[in-house]
Amino acid sequence: MPSPPIAILACPVCESPLTIGGATATCPRNHSFDIARQGYVNLLLPDKRHSPEPGDSPDMLRHRRSFLQAGYYDAVATATSETVAALLAGRPSAHLADLGCGEGFFLTKLHAYLGQTAAVACIGVDISRAGVKMAAANERQITWVVASLHHSPFLPASLDVALSMFSPIATTDLKRVLKSDGIVVTVTPGPDHLDTLRAVIYPAVTPHAIVPAPIAADADFVTVSSTRVQYRVAIESPAQIMNLLAMTPFYWNISLETKARVEALARLDVTVDVSINAFRNR
Repeated sequence: MPSPPIAILACPVCESPLTIGGATATCPRNHSFDIARQGYVNLLLPDKRHSPEPGDSPDMLRHRRSFLQAGYYDAVATATSETVAALLAGRPSAHLADLGCGEGFFLTKLHAYLGQTAAVACIGVDISRAGVKMAAANERQITWVVASLHHSPFLPASLDVALSMFSPIATTDLKRVLKSDGIVVTVTPGPDHLDTLRAVIYPAVTPHAIVPAPIAADADFVTVSSTRVQYRVAIESPAQIMNLLAMTPFYWNISLETKARVEALARLDVTVDVSINAFRNR
């Protein structure tokens, strides 16, 4: 597991700087955390868990990985990488954290893209140990951390870029961990995202907002750039249609009858529509 060039991780017990070295992560007050065999560090303290294994389940993550590796969201990954690379232009080095990295698909793509453009230390954070474990097994050049997104495991004013890919956004914590010239990049569903899938599930479809609500309601953030990515994909495999459903919030909020309707589909032509927004802290 690589360590960031500058120690920016914070000890979850005392919030002192945390240094990764060898098989452990330690702080000056001798709090120590083992690096897992798969190459990640778990900084989620037992009393901060709301369940034995919080976050996405291994089954949900396997569905997501299968769908994403089929290439349906590659254009989203590329557009996000281009946005982040443009924002980092001129910085000789930077620290970037994907807050809610899941099984690591998007951050791995971004890391590979940035490898040619900037010296960026990438850190993936998720509350799901199963997701971080999958991510670490796939890419060892990224620092992977199990931790809460509401109080992320970073020192104050330590991140150049905080990335949120379809993940919950904690604006108070973002303002704590961003540098004075730091940037938040959010990737959220656009108005027509997964239109035909939602039409199968719901009698009426409400368009998503272009700007994520938590940031739209926070006057401390100023928009730096905004990009909308839209394209159609044909999903011709019933298994991949179910993989798509299982990686969305819809899966947990619909009846067995509605799931059966989706499962019966042999093909789904669907719109991928995402908003990529960048904000700085005012």
